[in-house]
Amino acid sequence: MKHYSKAFTTVLAIAIVFVLWIAIAYNHSNISIKSAPLNPFPQMQLIKGEDETVYRAQTILTKDFDKPMALLFKTSHMRLKIYINDEMIYSFGYDENAIPFLKSPGTSYHLVKIPALSASKQLTINFQTPYSNYSGYIPYIQYGTEGECIADYQGNAIYALLSIMIILIGGFTTIVLYFITRHKKNSMSKSFLYISSFAFLVSIWLLFQSDSAQLLFGYPQVMYYIDLISLILFPIPLNIYIYSLSKNEKRKPITYLCYAYLVVLVLNIMLQLSGLVDMFQLVLLTHSLMAVNILFVIYLLYIELHIEKNQDLKKFVIPLIFIIIGGAIEMILYYSSHMTKTSIALRFAVVAFLIMIISNAIRSYYNSVLDLKQAEYYEKLANTDMLTDIGNRNKYEQVLSSHKQEEPLTAVLFDLNSLKYINDNYGHVIGDSVIKKCSECIKESFSSKGECFRIGGDEFAVLAKTNDSLEKECNTFDRLVNGWNNKLEFTFSVAYGVARFNTVVDKSAYDTVKRADFAMYHMKEEQKRKMMR
Repeated sequence: MKHYSKAFTTVLAIAIVFVLWIAIAYNHSNISIKSAPLNPFPQMQLIKGEDETVYRAQTILTKDFDKPMALLFKTSHMRLKIYINDEMIYSFGYDENAIPFLKSPGTSYHLVKIPALSASKQLTINFQTPYSNYSGYIPYIQYGTEGECIADYQGNAIYALLSIMIILIGGFTTIVLYFITRHKKNSMSKSFLYISSFAFLVSIWLLFQSDSAQLLFGYPQVMYYIDLISLILFPIPLNIYIYSLSKNEKRKPITYLCYAYLVVLVLNIMLQLSGLVDMFQLVLLTHSLMAVNILFVIYLLYIELHIEKNQDLKKFVIPLIFIIIGGAIEMILYYSSHMTKTSIALRFAVVAFLIMIISNAIRSYYNSVLDLKQAEYYEKLANTDMLTDIGNRNKYEQVLSSHKQEEPLTAVLFDLNSLKYINDNYGHVIGDSVIKKCSECIKESFSSKGECFRIGGDEFAVLAKTNDSLEKECNTFDRLVNGWNNKLEFTFSVAYGVARFNTVVDKSAYDTVKRADFAMYHMKEEQKRKMMR
């Protein structure tokens, strides 16, 4: 696999060049499938009613309508009835079971079938809106066959749906990263949760704002309120993400802004339920809060970059600029288009924002994993004996000093006999191998009960959080040492002593170790006497 990466890159480059050459060097038949463009509907005469919220528009249908045709158009906050001459052919927003405290029927696309032989007949649309600023507005209407209208709608909806799918994929990617990293010691884990929450909420808002929503759902009022609720909620996880990356104390107002969004949402729902104000009429309040939010974040970024020198937030500046510009263009389009053009600029801004944020987050996570592994390596280096790969004196002292009076403890101290003799007569390489064999015997016998340490040149220890005398483990150790002893040219023996923590005689674990050391000394003397016989 050594040269796999280079080979794959080379073959991929050749394949791309081949396809480009085929596409450019030869003429090809264009057989792409496209629907015929829809026709603009004839200009309609506006007739105002006595009430400014009620008006109508009418026109004479052209000869195209001798054939079965359909109208396609979009309305916002309008109830309507459509007549050909005096016969009603379509109605929207006048349901008998409509919820009484919901003034607006929401935003919806309409596909209205016009029967054949309707040419020269008068088409009248009666409009009714709960908002005076929508009075007199005639939506842009197109016509064609029913199939052409459906194809045109689906064609326009698919692009919005594609961008929303990209955002959702980004959200799923970060939520997967969150679940992968949440049990690990990594500060980036929560960031993935905040980013994914933002991605999901903003994709919900974009979906129910876009043309593609009605492709999937058929309840305009439900879509309308999901849209308004998600608009209020999606800035919250983004604010929490900024807060988590900030270091200066002046970040605290971000928490107040998050609570402010929740208060605005509760206020929206309460006023809507009371029938006093529609949630749509409070969109300006939400936009105003967002504007304040943006200004404060710009101020906080200035402090973090110039005072705190915060490198994590520095990576956030360019993605945030995309969101600010996209949001500003979105608001300009919204208020300049009679509040009908929405989720256009911000959709692309969010896609760019998420791509940069997710890539930055993954890069930061990767770097933090490397830092964590490096820290773990140095910690292991500081606490591990390099020759035997068991705990060293430093680790041994840490465990002893951390012992609590109420905890059980059994200490075993070992001394490898005749190490100096082995080094002098067989060399230090053989001496080191004997030290390793001794540590292997200790690990195999005692590691299931406690931690093993090399605390000196020929000294070892085991500290086990148990009241067990470890007699079985000591017998296993003796058997392993005797097994090695039979294979060597020289005598390989180890003295050891065992002591259990006793609150009556031991003030600390160090007293227990002293008693184990004393027992080991007696065993060592006994082994010497046996060798001299």
